[in-house]
Amino acid sequence: MKYLASILLITVQLFAVNIYVNSAKENKLPYAILHIMDTGPVNCQTIPLALDKKDYICQFKKIVKTPIKEKKLRLVNIDFLEKKKEFFIKISPKVNSRLIPVNQVLYKDKEVYRESTNKKTKHWIILLYEKSPFGTSTNNDGINFPITYDKYMKPYIGPVDLNGAPIAYAKSKDINYYLDIQKEYKKGDFEGVVQDTNRVLKLYPNSIFKSDIMLYKLKVIGESLEQNIQPISNNYTNVDVARLGKQWIREFSSNENIPQVLLILVKDYIRAGSKSDVNYFLDILVTEHKDSPYTKKAILYYADELFAKNDKQKAIKLYQDVLYSVKNLDIASLAAIKLTTSNINIGKIQEAKNYLLKVLNANKLYLLKDKTSSYKLAQKLAANGLYGVAATISDLLLKNTNKDELDTKEELLKDSGNWYAKADEINKAYDRYKTYKKLYKDGVYIDEVNRAIDRLFFKLKETNTTKLIRYYNILIKKYNNDIKDKAVIAKAKLLLKEKKYQKVLSMKKMIDEAVDQNSSVGKQLINSAATVLFYESLKKKQCKKAVDFVEKYKLDIYKADNEEMLYKCFLVTARYKKAQLLTIRGLENKNFKQKFKWLQKNIQVNSKLKEFDKIINLKKDLFTLSKVVKKPIMASSYRSLIRAYFSQKEYNNALKYLAQLDKKWPNDVKNLDLYYKIVNYANNQRDDLLLINYAKKMIKIQNRYKISTYTPKIELRYLDALKRLTKYKTAKKIALQLSKKKLKNQDKSRVLYELAEISIKLKQVKVAKKYFKKCASVKTKDMWSKLCSDSLKLF
Repeated sequence: MKYLASILLITVQLFAVNIYVNSAKENKLPYAILHIMDTGPVNCQTIPLALDKKDYICQFKKIVKTPIKEKKLRLVNIDFLEKKKEFFIKISPKVNSRLIPVNQVLYKDKEVYRESTNKKTKHWIILLYEKSPFGTSTNNDGINFPITYDKYMKPYIGPVDLNGAPIAYAKSKDINYYLDIQKEYKKGDFEGVVQDTNRVLKLYPNSIFKSDIMLYKLKVIGESLEQNIQPISNNYTNVDVARLGKQWIREFSSNENIPQVLLILVKDYIRAGSKSDVNYFLDILVTEHKDSPYTKKAILYYADELFAKNDKQKAIKLYQDVLYSVKNLDIASLAAIKLTTSNINIGKIQEAKNYLLKVLNANKLYLLKDKTSSYKLAQKLAANGLYGVAATISDLLLKNTNKDELDTKEELLKDSGNWYAKADEINKAYDRYKTYKKLYKDGVYIDEVNRAIDRLFFKLKETNTTKLIRYYNILIKKYNNDIKDKAVIAKAKLLLKEKKYQKVLSMKKMIDEAVDQNSSVGKQLINSAATVLFYESLKKKQCKKAVDFVEKYKLDIYKADNEEMLYKCFLVTARYKKAQLLTIRGLENKNFKQKFKWLQKNIQVNSKLKEFDKIINLKKDLFTLSKVVKKPIMASSYRSLIRAYFSQKEYNNALKYLAQLDKKWPNDVKNLDLYYKIVNYANNQRDDLLLINYAKKMIKIQNRYKISTYTPKIELRYLDALKRLTKYKTAKKIALQLSKKKLKNQDKSRVLYELAEISIKLKQVKVAKKYFKKCASVKTKDMWSKLCSDSLKLF
């Protein structure tokens, strides 16, 4: 018998070369074995010496950087030599020795040779001994036949019972049933498990596997009732589970599976709604098997019941206790998943995400234990906006699921693409959809996937404008749903970016028809394009175009640097109300100069709108601000104020401000209409001097600017006044000047009549007769020519 006396007397490690010595005793005789091992083949040779002594040299094709001293041991000396690029180890035994190559692993090779035929090996041993402990044998030359070990290459122990005694197959036929039951349970053949457990317990009531067999039956009935697996769920009730569980505990009270049976009973009583029994068995688990994984599972199931009965906070607390106390990674993962679903149910989405990330980071493969449930969890996450996490779960399921393994793989593949799309992982979403089309060309969701691929186009980083426009046009023609609406909006955005504003406006009808979710964006696009074109028109002083943009597209364009030009355009196009609003905004300015400017514009537009009372009310502010800012009031403001007073029949005030206007702007053609109002007023009042004064001014201005706006009306009013004042010579001079102008026949006959009448007053009868003749000969037969004809008869 071998006794190990000492191990590892010396170990030397050189550049991956290991040298160590083991010593032992066999038949009370000491011996030692020196091992030499390297990563590559080593060449070791025997060097014969006198008196049957031997040395051994081992050669290595490598060098040692640090010198190693000689090692002197009780049975052997070891020296280390270096020569050029080689290294040698010299072994000098002090006792009998033998060099043996080791190139076979006994438990791997069926055939073992008496001596190795390989002279180069990675492992050599040198047997060192004073007297051979293994007896003596002669080494005769001959064929080196191998010893063959077809069986028992490694130590083998057959099946044993619970007490460690070997099981005799011939006498233990119940083991076959037991093994069958194991296989049936793993395959999910629950009906087969129940049938075989009933059979084996009847045939072998004292079987050594009785505890395991009864436990299989108990688990199968419990799971069947829990999942409503028929026909077992029809043949057994919760009462049967309770009876079998209690029976098992009585018979096997010291069995290590007690916590597992207690868990089954807790679940059974939860289903039965027996709160006291649940608390009783749960208490046993917690007090007697605190750290058992089955205790942690029982707490989780109990927490599920609490959550279902609306005791949500207590349930979540129990989930957390299990998560942070259990050592079993799978149970911790289960607790984290339950915390995920419970937090989603109470609206704490971020907390739910954090708990699930713990599973994905630490034990994601746990989700593969129940792929259907994991898929439902992913759907729940996605339904609550956690698209990225849901997509991560889908990755795990798809990677570890064959095409036909999961009934819902087709739907999962489609959902995975949708979740990635919603998480803005566009490339991953695209890959998912493409995979779906490859695997399910005629799939249930093929149309939905095709639409999804088209939707992804809006998020792809394509920069070629021509390609984008072309594809948007295809989508607009192809669809009549939200995809079309998105394509319309996307195309309009691109055109706007490319500064093709008129094309954007040409799409107005399509944009207006877009769905509600895009309507605000669509209006903004139209508004942006129209606004740019409006300002371009304003800059070019194309007032009609500019105002058309404002009115057609309902633009709200009031910017400080464009308000004055816009005001002018509103006036030019007679949009007085819009101009008035613009001036009211200007009046809100706190800067007095700006306020003064917009006050005068407000007065001007009020005059256009004939809101004369407002003008009169603003007169005081007008003159006050003029003094404050030290700027003169514009002529247009004076004119508006004068018209306002005329409209209110406040003629004295009108004349007052007209005198100021006349003084500051004496020959302004824009004053003519006001002068004419005065002339008419004076005519009505028979104030001939006032009439003559302003008539002369009007004639002077008209002559100066070579216009005849108020001719012959003003001249005729002037003539009437001169005649009333008997200033016939002046009257004849004005009449002669008037007769030389291009007049209508009716006006011409009137002027000739006036010349004839004035000539009579001046006692120039022959001249008067001449004018009467000319007057009577005017082609148009009117009142004045008739008067002239009648007057001729008197001569």
